[in-house]
Amino acid sequence: MDNPLEDSPQTAARILARAKELWAADGKPACGPDAYKAQASELIGMELNPDAGQIPVESPVPLGPDGQPVEEAWLEQNLGNSGGSMNELDDKQEVPFATRQDEENFLKETQDTAEKDP
Repeated sequence: MDNPLEDSPQTAARILARAKELWAADGKPACGPDAYKAQASELIGMELNPDAGQIPVESPVPLGPDGQPVEEAWLEQNLGNSGGSMNELDDKQEVPFATRQDEENFLKETQDTAEKDP
């Protein structure tokens, strides 16, 4: 099979013939058949390579049962406020936490403190 990217005299002749067909089908406008060469080239390329674009490509991300991409769960975690305390008078930990583990630790500490201070 010929390389579809290389120009050959046979391919050029086919493109010109198809351009003339397209030009005639459009009622032979004043622009001439040269204006139809790009469209004719695409059509001839499709005829020469009918299976182009049919090779399946593996998705770089996992796909769900509906075929949609599934993001990793850690992408959904909110990484919290990187700017520090929003209120200079309030030094308590702001939510959301950097990680789920940080949140669990904070809740345990808060619960322990509440139990000690009745």
